[in-house]
Amino acid sequence: MSILWKLGRAAALTLALIAFSAGHRTLAEMSAIPNRDASVAAAKVSPTRIEVTADAFGLPLAEDEIARQYDKPSVLLREGDRVEFLATLPADGVYTLAFDVAADSASVGAPEGALRIDGELPVDDLRRVVFPVFYRNTADDFPKDRYGNDALIRQERMVHWTKAPARDVNFSQPYPLRIALRAGEHRFDFTLHQGTVHLGSIYIEEFTPYLPYPEYRAMQPDRVVSDFMLTLEAEFPSYKNDTSVRPSASRSLTVTPYDTYRLLLNTLGGESWIKSGSAVFYVFEVPEDGLYSITLRALQDTRSNFTVFRRFTINGETPFAELNAFPFAYTTDWVDVPLGEGTPFQIFLHKGRNVLGVEATNSPYLPAIQTVQKALLDINELALEIRKLTGNQRNPFKEWVVSDYIPDIRERLTAIAESLRADKETLVAILRSDSSPEILTYQMAIDNLLFLAEEPDRIPTHMGRFSEGPGSAAQLLGSLLPMLQEQPLALDKIYIHSPDVTPVTPSAPFGLAFTEGLKRFFHSFQPDPYESIGAGEDELEVWVNRPRQYVDLLQLMADESFTPRTGIRVKFSIMPDESKLVLANAAGIQPDVALGISTHIPYDLAVRNALYDLRSFDDFDSFIRIYSPGSLLSYIIDDSVYAIPETQDFWITFYRKDILDAFGLPVPRTWDEVIEILPELQRYGMNYSSPLSGDAGIRWYFVTAPYLFNFGAKLYSDDGFASGLGSEEALAAVKFMAESFTIYGMPLTTASFYESFRYGLLPIGVSNIETYVKLMTAAPELEGLWGVDLYPATVLPDGTQNRYATGSAQASIMFKNTDKAQEGWEFLKWWMSTETQIDFQERLLLNYGREYLWNSANLEAFAALPIPQEHRRVILEQWQWLQEPVRLPGSYMQERELGNAWNRIVFDGVNPRVAIDRAILVTNREITRKMEEFGYLRNGVRVRTPKIPTIETVKGWMNDAS
Repeated sequence: MSILWKLGRAAALTLALIAFSAGHRTLAEMSAIPNRDASVAAAKVSPTRIEVTADAFGLPLAEDEIARQYDKPSVLLREGDRVEFLATLPADGVYTLAFDVAADSASVGAPEGALRIDGELPVDDLRRVVFPVFYRNTADDFPKDRYGNDALIRQERMVHWTKAPARDVNFSQPYPLRIALRAGEHRFDFTLHQGTVHLGSIYIEEFTPYLPYPEYRAMQPDRVVSDFMLTLEAEFPSYKNDTSVRPSASRSLTVTPYDTYRLLLNTLGGESWIKSGSAVFYVFEVPEDGLYSITLRALQDTRSNFTVFRRFTINGETPFAELNAFPFAYTTDWVDVPLGEGTPFQIFLHKGRNVLGVEATNSPYLPAIQTVQKALLDINELALEIRKLTGNQRNPFKEWVVSDYIPDIRERLTAIAESLRADKETLVAILRSDSSPEILTYQMAIDNLLFLAEEPDRIPTHMGRFSEGPGSAAQLLGSLLPMLQEQPLALDKIYIHSPDVTPVTPSAPFGLAFTEGLKRFFHSFQPDPYESIGAGEDELEVWVNRPRQYVDLLQLMADESFTPRTGIRVKFSIMPDESKLVLANAAGIQPDVALGISTHIPYDLAVRNALYDLRSFDDFDSFIRIYSPGSLLSYIIDDSVYAIPETQDFWITFYRKDILDAFGLPVPRTWDEVIEILPELQRYGMNYSSPLSGDAGIRWYFVTAPYLFNFGAKLYSDDGFASGLGSEEALAAVKFMAESFTIYGMPLTTASFYESFRYGLLPIGVSNIETYVKLMTAAPELEGLWGVDLYPATVLPDGTQNRYATGSAQASIMFKNTDKAQEGWEFLKWWMSTETQIDFQERLLLNYGREYLWNSANLEAFAALPIPQEHRRVILEQWQWLQEPVRLPGSYMQERELGNAWNRIVFDGVNPRVAIDRAILVTNREITRKMEEFGYLRNGVRVRTPKIPTIETVKGWMNDAS
């Protein structure tokens, strides 16, 4: 029997299914698969909907616990698995697709795949069909920290079957993806690209817009409920699809619960609930079928004169059009907002269990968002054309006739401005204000474009108003995008009530408000327990050089996990100033353990006998296998180790895909290839950014040492009593460092690589995690337009390629004067363990968002970080080349003099050999003085010789550990 059944010409609809897994079976092979009758029987046909059940996919049906929660057949799809089916549609029309799915609770990140129709992407967003994941609280009440304040409840992934429509990746469109298809047979091909998911039925449905409220109301039975009121505390949703939507504390007297002195998490959202598509869900029960109203106690005081929107669903469906994007205007205080302008909407609810969904949506701003995105692309395209014409010549006295080469430039500029002007009027109507920051930003960008359109031949000397730098049209529009996309709103309560009941929250009496304010004023003189120094006799004292959010989470995790497991109590305090640790140690008020210490500080403390030798613990060598060996080098003195890495930086290549593609340039993998593309970049007024460009002052080891490592030079002589800069390898490294700027023309200083990269001035360069986080979170207009690669390799004469780079960021230390050494070591092992680091980084991301990306030095934990797989692969591969500079007495002088030598060569034109000889002279003098101070020399005679560790030294410790 053929796998494709024909139901006859008179049939209204024909459906045939072909399904196969990652094995990529051909159609001919599929024809041999038996039981095709069952496949056809599984397709339920209706005039407007086709349901394809999972037993038609030709894959083994899932029989696990997740599958049993679904009342239809399902299959388990893993990364790379593929499902294909054919469908014959009865008529031309617009269709949507939806999937019954449940994401695995153990997988990292949201599952996503691509859906092609007839081998094509009729809608570009089908390239990334993202399935929702859901989270819930692990407790019914907020845990208390040791000071009585509320702490965030730990979140956990939950398995929840849902019908997930295929939506745009930014969740900005008002409806699921609408796909125009002609009548006839079509091939649907879905491939899972990321994650693991249980897939049930797939639905092809004819698109129908939501009804307006009057039509919806007319279709409902006239059963208005009376005398009913149900209050839901918004900070306790039943589940949500984005854990960055978190509870927050409000001191308003009208918010419940309230406490004068303690911080209670009594509201939900605010600045944490801004992303379109982020939704919370509330499960509740009503006593009878009927019509109910919904009122929310809400506050939008984050964005002045700005209206935000929420999409409401009842049991997974939006009842009518007005709830698809309901507005919340700017207010300065909490207000009760009924759903329904004027007369509250009456919404039908079934007796018993119902689910209310509240989702942030920026769909009303979508036209403006799309206009701004297109304007940015048009500006970028035109700026590239101008750069191709003018090259690197920006002489203000040079006259250009740009219009001869780009004849339509005036029209293009005017068209961009006019599209923005038309969209601005739409925004004014939505915001009901023409003085909001968004409108003013719009107008400034329009003014810039119209100014340039008047005299387009002067654009080369006015690129600062067009595409480059702060105040340019590109910068203004780039800053406008997140303004329109973000939708902040805080909720206190949700009332489900009968239409005859009006929720009213009484205002706080003046006397009560005055009394409470007075109490809080006097209480503010009490010391903050997290900033107070000192711990109990039975407590391990830990100072943390990080903001309050990190310390709160650390204290909570230690109280939840570490203390019950070990019996060791821990008191965390925010470190006032890490530079005062030496003074704290001298005064005898140092902690037992300190976290978040900058990587250069441990050696200065250890060489003064202030730190505990962590390698004295028997299991140290086996414990450090979680690290990149080169990350420990700067913490080693002889055979002792005085700190362990806590976080780790990385130096990788960032590049603009769009710009390199426009000029036909490859991504360079070596410094020789960088030199090859420089002339082409500079020809168009662009350049390559080296880490040496990032600081106008001293060039520290973290940017200079990699050049020495990669040329095969040593920092010190073999005995450690002199500088190693006198070698030919070191001279070659320093010459290349200088010639990159004096001969090849790299930019001497870069105020902000991120800004220059964003606006195309530096479309490629080497940078670190700071740039990475900014591009991930603060440059939405560049999404999909940038990529990362390894640090450029240095090719030696024998063909060897070295790409060593530094990377240590912050470290953990234990002070020698502690009387709790074993307890401190147990704490450090717990803190840096893979389990704890993964838990910590997940909580940070889940509670605070991607801005709090935790770059753990534990390689196993970092490998579990939910960032794009290609980015994680590059970073982990680069960390195989991580090498920190070894510290010796007086090495700080060599670090400084190496930077000074570069400055003399580049800025003063000094001969490299002369500059290096001077650096060696000053360095050797300081090394000798410090060797005397720390007991390596006595009256010029060597008393003991320092051991200079290498990466092989640390690898040997790891390998020798039992």
